[in-house]
Amino acid sequence: MRATILSLFGLVFVLGCSSGQGSGSPTGATTSSSGSGSGGGGSGGAGTGGAGGEGGLNLTTSSSGSGGDTGEECLNTLTMRVRDFSESHPDFQWGDHPNFPQIVGVRPGILAAELAKQPDGSFKPVYAAGNDVSPNGPSYAPFTGAANFDAWYRDTPGVNFATNVQIPLTGNGTTLVYDDANFHPIDATFGFGDEGFVLNGMPNNWHFTTEALVSFRYKGGEVFTFRGDDDIWVFINHRLAIDLGGIHGPEQGVVDLDQSAAALGLVPGGVYDLQVFHAERNYSGSNYRFETSNFCFLPVDPPK
Repeated sequence: MRATILSLFGLVFVLGCSSGQGSGSPTGATTSSSGSGSGGGGSGGAGTGGAGGEGGLNLTTSSSGSGGDTGEECLNTLTMRVRDFSESHPDFQWGDHPNFPQIVGVRPGILAAELAKQPDGSFKPVYAAGNDVSPNGPSYAPFTGAANFDAWYRDTPGVNFATNVQIPLTGNGTTLVYDDANFHPIDATFGFGDEGFVLNGMPNNWHFTTEALVSFRYKGGEVFTFRGDDDIWVFINHRLAIDLGGIHGPEQGVVDLDQSAAALGLVPGGVYDLQVFHAERNYSGSNYRFETSNFCFLPVDPPK
């Protein structure tokens, strides 16, 4: 299984996969869903883990544009940290699970409403689900606890392999777009590799998380839209803005930053982080779409 309009004019982030159930709508976010059924299981060898390393795809490193009346340089790339997992990890590859039909769907409320600052200065999500969240009921949610989740967005030797990937944003008038209906940011040989998972004759790496980070100056008028699968959590100013966790198909969340400014702690002229935490956790289909309109991404250190 796999693979959400800021208008500052506008920011759009989209990812896609199979159909889901209800969704959370923090800070005034709206959500919708579409797509075909969830992917089934595949076969592959279990990995033994390894230290995080470098690899993956360096798609672009360029920048262009200006920040309007601020005179700031605007980047046209999206930098993300990609972490590769083995299909044997307890939180990945659910197609063969006996409760798979009940497991599929959006699961809001898995994460805390704010990111936690780490000793290295980064901000990470906090697992907040209760003991009732389990693939074996009563919630039938595809999560196995904080200990396993904590490795999703942290470089963890023996559990994942990590690398930075730069995604190109293509200009179209006043917009910048990245749209990939076959989203595999790391190749089939990186980390644990494809583990025997082949779709339409093409081996690909199917079990990974992505952590994208951009910085922007809030000017008013922005709307952010994100669409994708599987798990999607968007934080603006380190506060949860879109909550679409779980194994599901294409799901979309929309945040009007003006309407949500108070809840998100935004003040015109302030510079804030926008972070997207995503996971591809089940074999079959992966989509990723990111779009901005009249929006200026400022230089920022890559996720770590």
